[in-house]
Amino acid sequence: MTTGFLVSPDLTSRIIEFELDQAAQFLGGVIDDRVSVAFSENNKTYVALFNAEAKVNAAEPNPVASLGRNEADTGNSAFISDPTRAISGPVIFVGSEGEDIALDEVNEIKDGIRAARNYIKDNEEDYRYWRAAVLNLGARQF
Repeated sequence: MTTGFLVSPDLTSRIIEFELDQAAQFLGGVIDDRVSVAFSENNKTYVALFNAEAKVNAAEPNPVASLGRNEADTGNSAFISDPTRAISGPVIFVGSEGEDIALDEVNEIKDGIRAARNYIKDNEEDYRYWRAAVLNLGARQF
């Protein structure tokens, strides 16, 4: 069993125990993608497991996973700037090598959740535009 941290697009979260072949039940489909994510400038990265087809199936965008992806890729957590790189649907965060995620790492991701929540609250209109762009980009992939 692996310990992971499940985060939904609505920013609800919980620690889960799962086998890799069971992850699909949490992600709404087969895991066919993973990406490195970061939530601070300390270069600590995690792996986000997600269903790559979630976007084309009109799943809600996941702001915290998108924030983490942008931070890992560019060093800038401003996820809203590039809707083409957004991750949609629920995400399971695990250690950088796919190992269990530790409590201090969960707390770092929770800081990312707080940052995303605050950004959405402070920039409601920008968030609505980003969300709509992500959903429209997913629909174009049919």
